Amino acid sequence: MSNECTTEDCPNHSEKYLCKQCIRDLQAWLDKVPVLIQALGITIAKRDQVRPANAGWNAGGKPGSAAPINLDALQLQENLKGVGRSAEAYAHDPHAAGVAWLIQDWVTKAELLVSGPEEPPVNHAANRERIKDIAPPMPTRKLVPWLRLNAQITLTGKDIRNWVSRGKIKAAESKPTPTYHPHEVLDAWYETRREESRA
Repeated sequence: MSNECTTEDCPNHSEKYLCKQCIRDLQAWLDKVPVLIQALGITIAKRDQVRPANAGWNAGGKPGSAAPINLDALQLQENLKGVGRSAEAYAHDPHAAGVAWLIQDWVTKAELLVSGPEEPPVNHAANRERIKDIAPPMPTRKLVPWLRLNAQITLTGKDIRNWVSRGKIKAAESKPTPTYHPHEVLDAWYETRREESRA
């Protein structure tokens, strides 16, 4: 019997807990995991340059304390080591949508840690103009990771639903599933940040 896919805002039907499209999306995230586990190993091994050269031995001839490791990278590496490699296998789990979201979150955070220091502050006004003409309306499940990658903002499907209910954004299309213009969602995100900073 065909049921709705358990992924938030996905209108597709499936005999499993994830539809074929969501299985493909999850597999794309899972395919990044082995490389990230190795890359996080390098990040974990990095030592803070807090001591001068040859300062590793104290007067008693014993080694000094080691510089701290990157605990965030270590935790993410452990999380990713426990992740399976088959999206198809996850599709049979009743909690597949939540697991897929968690894996996506871990992979995104790992990529940020591996990529090094943060880039200069993001120019959201320029981003809005840049994406206005190139990005079509998207459903929430595609829009959230798209904005994270292309506009460097983090939001959730709940944020988008709240902005719709408050009249900050409107769906470009309502059926078969609501879609939203990325630049309008970016505007709502920016406006919300300004409101929060004034509060």
